[in-house]
Amino acid sequence: MTAWVQKVTLNTAALLGAAAPVGAVELRGLLDLRLNATNAELSVTQGGFDKSRYDRSRGAFRLGQAQLRADADLLDAWSASVVLSASDDRAGIFDVTEAWLAWNPLPSGAWKTRLKVGAFFPATSFELDYDSLGWTPQHTVSSSALNNWMGEELRTKGIEVNWLRKGRPSGSPHDFGLTAALFTGNDPIGSLLAWRGWSVGDRLAGLTESVPLPDLPVFRPGAELAQQSRAVSAFKEIDDRWGYYLGASYGYALEGVALELSALHYDNRGDPLAIRGGQYSWHTRFHHVGARLHGLGQWELAGQALHGNTLMGAGAVHLDFSAFYLLATHPLGPGTVALRFDKFSTQELQSDVIPLDPNSEDGRAVALAYHWRINPHWSLVTESLTIQSNRAARGLLGQSPDRIERSLTTSLRWRF
Repeated sequence: MTAWVQKVTLNTAALLGAAAPVGAVELRGLLDLRLNATNAELSVTQGGFDKSRYDRSRGAFRLGQAQLRADADLLDAWSASVVLSASDDRAGIFDVTEAWLAWNPLPSGAWKTRLKVGAFFPATSFELDYDSLGWTPQHTVSSSALNNWMGEELRTKGIEVNWLRKGRPSGSPHDFGLTAALFTGNDPIGSLLAWRGWSVGDRLAGLTESVPLPDLPVFRPGAELAQQSRAVSAFKEIDDRWGYYLGASYGYALEGVALELSALHYDNRGDPLAIRGGQYSWHTRFHHVGARLHGLGQWELAGQALHGNTLMGAGAVHLDFSAFYLLATHPLGPGTVALRFDKFSTQELQSDVIPLDPNSEDGRAVALAYHWRINPHWSLVTESLTIQSNRAARGLLGQSPDRIERSLTTSLRWRF
C-alpha cells in the first residue's frame, strides 16, 4: 500500500497530460518577488538558529516563491492536481510540493464526500489566501510559526476522506465536516523542532527536499547522534508504519456573520527506534484547533493553536511543543492592514537522556503588514516583522541564547 501511494504521488503529473484533453487542464500560477532588509545573521534555511527566512548575507532582492498549479478533470468524478514550486533558498530550486488525485461524486443525500490520494497539505490553516495555490498567506508576507512549520515538515502522503454537510440547501446556517486520513512518509517530523526550533516565514519544502540543520556537536563524528544526516528529509518513510489524523469542522453563516471552527488530532505512529539513510523516525503527535470570524464590522479575526509531543530513540530526544497565533485584519484605504501575534515554544522533558543536546526554546513574534490588491493579477504586500527568542543550544556554537531579529519585506505578487 505504501508503494502504491508513492506511485500515485510521483505519477500524477504524467497523468495530467496522458489522461486529460489539453483543453481540460487549468493552469494557475504565482510569482512572488521580494525586497528584504534584516539584521538576521544566519537564517534557518542556511543551517542557522535565526528564526527568519532570510539573513543579511544573502542579498536584498529575492525570489520568494514561484508556483504553478495544474488541475485536470479525468474520468467521471475524478480529477488530478499538481503543484510545482521554486525559490532561491532551495538547493534544487524547483520541486513538487503537492500532487494528488481527487474523487468528488455528486451527493446522494445531505452529506458530500470527497476523497484525495497522493501528497497534499491537510486543510488546517486560517491565514492562507482564499484562492491559495499552495501554503501562501493572504495578507502578510510571512506565515505564523505554526503554519511555517507545517509548510516545512508536515505533508499528507496517503488517503484522506472528507465528509461535508452544507446547511444552505436546507436553509440552515450551520455547516459540519469530518475528516479522516491514513498517511505514510512523514516519519522524521519533529526533527526541525527539536534541533533547529520554530521559525517564522513562508518557505515551502518540496517533497524531495532536505532542510539543513545547525552544526551541533551532537552530530559530529563519535558523538551520540552521529548517524543523523546534517539535513532533514521530512517526507521519508523509515519504519513502514501508517500514521493517521482525524478532524472536525463547523461553520456558521447568518446575516453577515460567519464563523469557522476546526479541530485535528495527528499521530504519525512513528517507531522512535528506527533509523534509515541518516534519518531517524520520530513518534510525533499533536492536537490542533483553529477559528476564523467575519462580521465584526469590517474586522476579520483568526487564530490557531497547537500542542504536541515528539520522541526519538529510547529517550534520546523527548520534548513537548506548542504554538499559537492571533491575526486581525481590517480594510484601510485601497488595501488591508494585518496585525499578527505569535507565541511558540519547545520544552525538553526529563526523560531526555542527552543533556549536551538542549532542545528547549521560547519565542514570540509580531508582524504588521499592509496588503494592496492592485488588480486581480497584481498585489503588493509590505511587512514589518520582529522576532524575539531564547534557545540555549545557541551557546553550543558560541552564540548568545537570546536573539531579537527585525526585518522589513516588500513582496510583489503576480497571479495568473
